[in-house]
Amino acid sequence: MEGAIEQAKRAFALRKYEQSVDHYATALELATTKYGENGPEMADLYFAYGKALLENAITQSSVLGKEQAEEAVRAVAGDSDTAGPGKFLSFSGDVDEDVESIVPGSKEDVPVDLFGEAQKTAEREEEEEEEEEGEEGDDGEPEDDFNAAWEVLDLARAIFEKRQDENDEVKLKLADTFLALGDVSLETEKFEQAIADYGQALAFKVDLLPQSSRQIAEAHYKLSIVLDLTSGRLSEAITHAERALDSVEARLAELRDALSGQGLVKVVADEKSDPKGKGKAKGPRLLGDDAVQDLNQNQMEAEVKELQGLKEDLALKVEELKTSPEQTAESAPAMVARALDSELNAKEPPAAVPQTVNDLTSMVKKKKKDTGSNGSAKRKADEELHPSTPSEKKAKVEGS
Repeated sequence: MEGAIEQAKRAFALRKYEQSVDHYATALELATTKYGENGPEMADLYFAYGKALLENAITQSSVLGKEQAEEAVRAVAGDSDTAGPGKFLSFSGDVDEDVESIVPGSKEDVPVDLFGEAQKTAEREEEEEEEEEGEEGDDGEPEDDFNAAWEVLDLARAIFEKRQDENDEVKLKLADTFLALGDVSLETEKFEQAIADYGQALAFKVDLLPQSSRQIAEAHYKLSIVLDLTSGRLSEAITHAERALDSVEARLAELRDALSGQGLVKVVADEKSDPKGKGKAKGPRLLGDDAVQDLNQNQMEAEVKELQGLKEDLALKVEELKTSPEQTAESAPAMVARALDSELNAKEPPAAVPQTVNDLTSMVKKKKKDTGSNGSAKRKADEELHPSTPSEKKAKVEGS
């Protein structure tokens, strides 16, 4: 099991998400045999597997709909360069450093077994040909992976929620799980569910981490994105974008202070805080995995340079939102009735409805169709917003 997990981590770090999914599925089968599906030891593995499924689904969706997405982005957003049109801003730091930590030497040449890779390619092509014989195309596959990612992440959420009183580290893992569930909902255009899950993630992170944590900025920014895509929530989107900017500025101040050696800005965890919430601590309960005191000078200088660009992009995003027309919260039936009345009276051509600039390329894709329903063990929002679709990868979870 440990070997399969290490292979999965390596593949994920190298962005070989399909391979990562396969390795995690193997590890999951072994783990469920040992611990049972709902064992507390399963939560971390469910979370990692769900993240791999999500990234694989995003990758496949991007490949299948790349041309349509690019055309739609140009049509909706024009040639705007704000935040690199249609892209999420990155709050997670240098990806290459993460890869290097998991796969030593990966920045240079990674040894490759050419014969093994050729054999795997041939096997993969054979499997694809067999799948194509019974299908018209692969349009449904990303949706299946999104559904599988949701279900696996929801299993992790359920276990972490039961364990959250153990310590603050478990609560932070629960927050990360809510954030990942929000990502699934955002990708599948279930905006209300994304708002709920991002909100839960943000509440935990604000309670546990310092304002200068990049995790705080990321949660505020993602919540701003989905609120911007939801009718009538523009003012809230602006608020969270501004708070993301405040968090980045706090991080910059902390890094510059550490580099200067003045010691004016010092963030420390409050070890006396009560994890059950009896008597709130004055300071953060955790520092997270991006604490400034854990960085060397080169890392701090590189992050300052990176955050300068991120700060500028966020400032542009805030200004963009402030100049966007407020969307009305008019119901769909009312909009249809108004459009029909305008057509019948034919007094003048209907005015074009203002479009809010969409800052996420992966959101510009075909709307998924809801089919089926989930079991009673799922959250109510899941029943309404995330219909369960059978998938081979999910079957591996249940088959054990």
